[in-house]
Amino acid sequence: MKRSLESAIVSRPRWERLLVRTTNWVGDTVLTLPAVQRLHELLPNSHITVLCHAKLQDIWRHNAYVNDVIAFDPYPAIGKLRAGRFDLALILPNSFRSAWECFAARIPQRLGFAGHRRRWLLTDVVAETRSEMPVYRTMEIAGTKFLAKHFPHPRHQVHRYLDLISYLGGNRDLVQPKIWLAPGELPALTKFLHEGYRPFCGINAGAEFGPAKRWAPERFADAALRIGEQYSCRWLIFGSAADRDIATTIEQRLRAQLTDERDVVNVAGKTTLPELCQLIKFCRLLLTNDTGPMHLAYALGTPLVAVFGSTSPELTGPLGPHCAVVRADVECAPCFLRECPIDFRCMNSISTDQVVEAALKLVGASASTVR
Repeated sequence: MKRSLESAIVSRPRWERLLVRTTNWVGDTVLTLPAVQRLHELLPNSHITVLCHAKLQDIWRHNAYVNDVIAFDPYPAIGKLRAGRFDLALILPNSFRSAWECFAARIPQRLGFAGHRRRWLLTDVVAETRSEMPVYRTMEIAGTKFLAKHFPHPRHQVHRYLDLISYLGGNRDLVQPKIWLAPGELPALTKFLHEGYRPFCGINAGAEFGPAKRWAPERFADAALRIGEQYSCRWLIFGSAADRDIATTIEQRLRAQLTDERDVVNVAGKTTLPELCQLIKFCRLLLTNDTGPMHLAYALGTPLVAVFGSTSPELTGPLGPHCAVVRADVECAPCFLRECPIDFRCMNSISTDQVVEAALKLVGASASTVR
C-alpha cells in the first residue's frame, strides 16, 4: 500500500539491510549526504549499502554512515542486488531507471518520490508539496521570447532528500554534508604543494551543465590577481578535461602578471575524484561557479565564493557559514537554461569587485599572518 508523507510510518518494520540508490552527479550526491547520515542515526544497527555510479564511489568509500558500496557502470547488476537481500530501497533520484532497478531486484519495500511515470514501481510514495514544484513560463526580454523554469516557492534540494528520512520516522533537521578522505591519495600531485611557503587558493571556472553557469574565465583570473594583491597566495586551477581551454585561459592571464612560476598550478583534467577532493581541502579559498567542485568544497570545509547566474542558490547553493554567494538581481534569473538566449546579463552583471570583496571577507582573518 502506498502512503503519503502525512501518513508516515509509525510502526517500523525490521529493516536490517538497506539499499540507498544515490544520484548520478557530484553536486547532487553531496546534497544526499545529510539524508544518509540521518538514516544511519534512525537505524544505527542496520546495514546500509549505497548503490552509485562508479565515478562517484570515492565520495562514499570512507563514509562513516555507510557499510558497503555497490558501484555500476553503466548499469547495476540486478543479480547482485537480488543477492543483497535488501529489506528497503531508498531511491533518491526521480528517474524511472533508478526505481526500475530496485523493482527488478525484488526489494520488497521501495521508497521515493513519484518521479517520472514510476509510481507503480514504488511501494511507498512520498508526497511533494505542489507549491515547491517547478512551473514553466514564457519570458520576453530584449525582443526575444523563451521558456524558462520557475520555482514559486523554492526550497533547498537537501531538504527534499531529508523528507524521505522523515517519512521513515527520522530527523529531518539539516546537518552539514561531510566527505571523509583517506590519507596518501595524492601520490602524483604532492610535489608542488610544498614548493613555497604561501597557501594555495583555488579556481574552478567550468560547469558541466552548460555555459549559462560559467562566469568569464578572464574575470576569474582578474579576481585572483586582485585578491593576491591583499592576500599573498598561490593558485590552483581546477577543472575536468572538458574545461582545459578555460583553465588555460586563466593560467595564461595569471602568468602574465605573476613572476614566480610556482604561483600557478593548472591541474584541469589531471585529477581523479579523490585527488580533486584532497586538493580542494588543501586550499584556503575556492572561487567557483555553481558546479560539482563547489559542493565538494563546502562538504570538505573549504571557504568558497560561488558565482550564480542561471541557477538558484535557494535550491542548490552552498551550505555553511564559510560560503559566500555572488549573484546579480536581473529579471530573467534564475532561468535554469543551459545556454543564455539573450545577452547573458545574469553573469555579465557580476563584477570582479563583488567577487574580490566576498573572497577577502572569507580570508581576512588570516590574511595578515601569511603576507
